[in-house]
Amino acid sequence: MLDVIASMRKTRTPLPDAEITRRAGVNPQYLQRHRDLKAEAEVVRAHLADNRPRAAAAAAARKEAALEVESRMLLEQNQALRRDLETVRSELRTIRTRDLAAAARGDLDALPHRDAALEELRKERDQALAVGRRAEADLVALRSVVQRLMAENTRLLGGQTDAPGG
Repeated sequence: MLDVIASMRKTRTPLPDAEITRRAGVNPQYLQRHRDLKAEAEVVRAHLADNRPRAAAAAAARKEAALEVESRMLLEQNQALRRDLETVRSELRTIRTRDLAAAARGDLDALPHRDAALEELRKERDQALAVGRRAEADLVALRSVVQRLMAENTRLLGGQTDAPGG
């Protein structure tokens, strides 16, 4: 299609839309559906006719058609990006779910190990408490011995001071 329009410009021969589509070998309605190409052909025809107002109108139509094409392309890209985003979100949800499930399985699998570790810690605590209780009992016994010794020392000291001074 662009080759036919370029040859129209090169040969300086204006062609109607029907002839352009025939030479391009496309459906006769092709230019009606592709306004940007139709506007390009109209710009060439206006330039060849040296009709400035027609050329300005054709240039404006070409710009508008190009903007419409660009707008459609951007909308399609936007839709593709939205689909990609939704796909990524879905994959992320799947990964999070899998990680949470693995963590839960890991926690459940670790329970027997944690139970054994807790039992070991409880045994160590109980042993430490027993040692503490024994030490406390020994301390009470020693305190009792110390008190008896102090009483004996006091009695002995009291008897010695009575004897020399008495």
